[in-house]
Amino acid sequence: MFSNLRKSRFLVLLWMTFFSAFAVSENSFKAFAQSAAVEARVTSVSGAATLSGNGRNGAKLTRGTILAPGHEIDTRGGGRVVIDLSDGSQIIVMPGSRLVFGDYRNSNSLRELLQITLGRIRVKINHFKNKPNPYRIKSPTASIAVRGTEFEVMVESLGETRVIVSEGAVEVASLRDLQNSLLAEPGRSVVVRPDFTLDFFVSGLTTNDAGKRGRRQDANANDQNNSGIDVNSQAANVYERFIENAAQTGETVAPARFNAFADRHLDSLENPAYAAAFTRSEGRVYFAPSFSDAGDENDALNTANPFDYAVGLRGTIFAPLNRFRLVVGASGSFVANGLQSFNENSDILLDNSPFTVGETGVRSKLSTSNNKFFDGSLIVARKLGSRDQTSIGLSYERFTSNGNLSRDFNQTDTNDPATIESTTSAFRVNRRRVTFGLKHDFGKVNFGAFYRYGRNATGVGESSGNFNNLLRDSLHTDSKSVSSEIGFRLRGAFSRRLFYGAEAGLLFSRSREELQLEEMGREEFFESKQRSAINRQTISFGLGYFWRPRTIFSFDVSGGFININRNRSENSTGNTLETGRVRSGFLSAHAAVQTDVWRSLFASASIVSINQSRTTDSALFPDRFGRRLNAVGVLIQDGRTRDFSRDFYSNYGIGWRFKPDFIFQYILTTDYGKSATRHAFHFRYTFDFTRE
Repeated sequence: MFSNLRKSRFLVLLWMTFFSAFAVSENSFKAFAQSAAVEARVTSVSGAATLSGNGRNGAKLTRGTILAPGHEIDTRGGGRVVIDLSDGSQIIVMPGSRLVFGDYRNSNSLRELLQITLGRIRVKINHFKNKPNPYRIKSPTASIAVRGTEFEVMVESLGETRVIVSEGAVEVASLRDLQNSLLAEPGRSVVVRPDFTLDFFVSGLTTNDAGKRGRRQDANANDQNNSGIDVNSQAANVYERFIENAAQTGETVAPARFNAFADRHLDSLENPAYAAAFTRSEGRVYFAPSFSDAGDENDALNTANPFDYAVGLRGTIFAPLNRFRLVVGASGSFVANGLQSFNENSDILLDNSPFTVGETGVRSKLSTSNNKFFDGSLIVARKLGSRDQTSIGLSYERFTSNGNLSRDFNQTDTNDPATIESTTSAFRVNRRRVTFGLKHDFGKVNFGAFYRYGRNATGVGESSGNFNNLLRDSLHTDSKSVSSEIGFRLRGAFSRRLFYGAEAGLLFSRSREELQLEEMGREEFFESKQRSAINRQTISFGLGYFWRPRTIFSFDVSGGFININRNRSENSTGNTLETGRVRSGFLSAHAAVQTDVWRSLFASASIVSINQSRTTDSALFPDRFGRRLNAVGVLIQDGRTRDFSRDFYSNYGIGWRFKPDFIFQYILTTDYGKSATRHAFHFRYTFDFTRE
C-alpha cells in the first residue's frame, strides 16, 4: 500500500510539472508572437520587376527577397509581384506600379505598410489571432487605414486614388486633411482626386470571385436580386450581346453545334454550292418566338420582374433550272428582340449631390432595350461533271440591324430633392458579304469549301445627362471592317447507321474605329482612332447515330482560338494612347438525343459544355495632359490579366409532326440557374412547288 501511495504521488507530481511547463511554453509563445517583428517576403515574381533603395539600384527582384523599410518595387516593365507577410497578410503588385515600403515592422501602433505612387495593388490584411491588425497605406493624395480586410488601390499618374473594397471596411482620408475621411465598404468605394477631395463612386471593377460568377458591384447591395445579378444591367447585356452578334467582327467566341446530318436549306446558306442538291422547287418557313422571365418570385425587392422576348422569322426558297443545270435561291430573315426592367427600393443610401453621406430615400431604375435586324441573300449554284458530282455556287448577302438602349436612374428623399440621370444609346450595322462555294461528292465522302468576303460598317452613339442639363455628353463611334473567311466541311458514313462530319474555318478581319465627341461634357474623353487586327481559327467534329429509325443520337466537339491586336491613337497629336492584345480560346462538347414518344409526338434533349479562356495584355500611354485612360475614359492597368469560365446549357423539347413537312416544337433552355429559363416555340413548314 505504501508503494502504491508513493506511485500515486509521483504521478501527480509528474503531471503538475508537465502542465506547468506547457503553460510556460504557451505564454512564452504568445509573448514572442506579440513582440516579434512582422516580416515581408517576396514569394512570386513574374515578368520584369526591379528593387531599389537600401543599397539596391534597380536590381532584379527575385523570389525569397526579404523587404525592409525604404525598399522600392517597380513593375512598370510588366512584372507582377506577390508579397507575403508573416502575420498572414498578402500584397499583390500589378504591372505598371511603383511603391515604397514603410516601417511596417512596428507592431505597437498603426504601421506604415507602404506608399504607392503609381499603378495598382491588391491587399489582404489578415486578422492576427482574431485581433485587429492595423496598417496604413499612403498614396500621393490619400491615407488608407485598415484593420483586416481585402481591397484594391489604384493610383493614376496625376495622383488620383481609387480604393475598391471586396471584404470588410477601409477608412480613406485626404492626405491634406486627415479629418476629412470616408468609410469604404463593399459596394461603396472611394475616390480621392488630385485636388484632395473625396467622394464615393460605383466601381466598374469587380473582384476576382465576383467576376467569375458574373456578378456586378453596385452602389448598394440591396439593389441586387437574390442571385447577386443587377436586374437592370440585363437590358444592357442584351443590347451589348446583340451588337456583338450583329456586327460579327470575329471578336467573340461562338462555339458551334456541328451536325453530322445534312440539311439542304441550312447548308446552302453557309456554302451556296450545296444548293445544287435541290432537284425540285422547294421552300421553307421557320417561325420562332421566345421569351424568358428574368425575375424571381422570391425576390424580396419591390421589383417589377424584367421581361425578355424575341421573335424570329426566316424563309428560304430554291428552284432548279434543269435546262441550264442551275439552281437559284433566296432567303430572308427578320428578328426583333427586347427587354424591359424596372425596380424601386426604399430606405436606400443615396449617392452624389444634393444628398449628404448617410442620407436615405427612394431609388428607382428603368432600363429598356429594343433591337431588330433584317437579312436577305440571293443564291445561284451550278452542277458540273458528267454525273453532277461537282457543283459551284455564288451568293450575295445584305444585312442591316439597329437597336437602342435607354436607362433612367432616379433618387428622391423625404424632402423631395431629386437626381434624375438618363443614358440613351443606339447602334446601326450594315454588312455586305459575297460567298463563293465548291462541293464535290467522292462517293462515300462529301467535301465542301467556301471563301467569303465581307465589309461591315457599324455606328454606336451614346448620350447622357441629368435633370437640369448641367452635364450633357454625346459620344459617337464609327467603325469599318473588312473580313475574309475560308471554310471546309467533310461528311461521310462509317456504316448505314453511323455518320460523321468535320469542318474547319479561318477568319481574318481588319477594322478601323473612330471615337468622336459632339459635346464636351467630360474632359477625360478625347477623339481618337483605333485599329484592330483579328484572326480566328475553329475546328469541329461530329457523330450521328441512328439507334432506331425514329431515335437519333448526336455528339460533337468544337474548339477554336481568337487573336486580337489593337492600337489607339489621339486624333489631335497622333500619339499612341492604348495598345492591347487579346488571346481567347474555347472548347465545347455537345450531346443530343431525339426520339419518337407516341405516333407523331417526339421529344428531344441536349447538353453542351463550353470552356473559355481569355488572356489580355494592355498598356496605356499618357495623353497630352498626362492622363492614362482608355477609349471610354476609364483607367485600366497595364499588364496581363487572365480569365477562365465554364458554362453548361441544356435544351429540353417536345414536338408534334402534323405532317412530315409541318412540325411544331416547344423548347426549354436553361443554363442551370445562372440566368432565367428561356421558352421557345418553333414552327417549321416545308413546301414543294412541284407536288401534285
